[in-house]
Amino acid sequence: MTFSKLLFFQISLYLVSGILLLTSSLATTSTVPPKTQHIADETVNPIYQEAPQQHTEVESHGHRNNVPFGAAHFHDCASLFPLLYWTNAMQNGVFSIQTSTGSSTDHFDVYCDMTTDSGGWTVIQRRINGTLNFDRRWADYKNGFGRVEGEHWLGLDKIHNLTSQNSYELYVELEDWEGNFAHAKYDTFSIGDESADYTLNIGGYSGDAGDSMNSQYNNGRKFSARETDNDEAGHDCAQLFSGGWWYSNCGYSALNAAYFQPEDYHGADTGYGVLWYHWKNSLYSPLKATKMMVRPRNFVQKLLLCNYS
Repeated sequence: MTFSKLLFFQISLYLVSGILLLTSSLATTSTVPPKTQHIADETVNPIYQEAPQQHTEVESHGHRNNVPFGAAHFHDCASLFPLLYWTNAMQNGVFSIQTSTGSSTDHFDVYCDMTTDSGGWTVIQRRINGTLNFDRRWADYKNGFGRVEGEHWLGLDKIHNLTSQNSYELYVELEDWEGNFAHAKYDTFSIGDESADYTLNIGGYSGDAGDSMNSQYNNGRKFSARETDNDEAGHDCAQLFSGGWWYSNCGYSALNAAYFQPEDYHGADTGYGVLWYHWKNSLYSPLKATKMMVRPRNFVQKLLLCNYS
């Protein structure tokens, strides 16, 4: 089969899929109401409750994105991409999806990044300004917390359902307090279910941030939270870093750790902050912003944008 025929076949599959889903959506008599994820932790000190977010694309518009018909029938942001592209509705923002491995009625909102590294990314973690407390219990990390248009953790159950659908990759975007950016990309990423303590499967690093979620320290590790110590250290790493993560002997990354403004941070005397060691080569250089995103490894968005004859 020639490249042109192969490309036409792949595009046709996406178009047919989109038409079928649009038809299904129009035929149904009930719709899923847009719903912002927000799970409160009554045990959290009030000073850590989430404040209105700043500097996010969705919030600059002041409302949730208009969702094309059929969008809630897609399994992640990558499968939604063709519908947005062919309906001229391409945008970053909040959309409702339904994973193939979850309940048939289990729709939930996610933030879709359709621009970074060719797009199609489903955001599973985001930190921007430290207004949301990440020092939380197991149940919060299981179910998720925050608002997907701002700072949030999507939830371990949802991340498991997402990454069980296909072979997924992970993109980690980092920003420091000087406005510098770096990224780490892993061509393998998935987590187990709760019975396996959401064990991490990760590998295949590339990028310019350094490999701080490497196989030695994070791959095969169970998740730990405030009151659930699954690490291999002689102390509780989740309490030490004030955030849940896949700790081994603590390790070189902790993107859910305590958030510090520069004026409030004084190195080792303050403690550990948001950490990606191999970018700064320091345990005491807390970051300003982080974003974790997943996408199927077989994402073919670039093919859809090719010219063909």
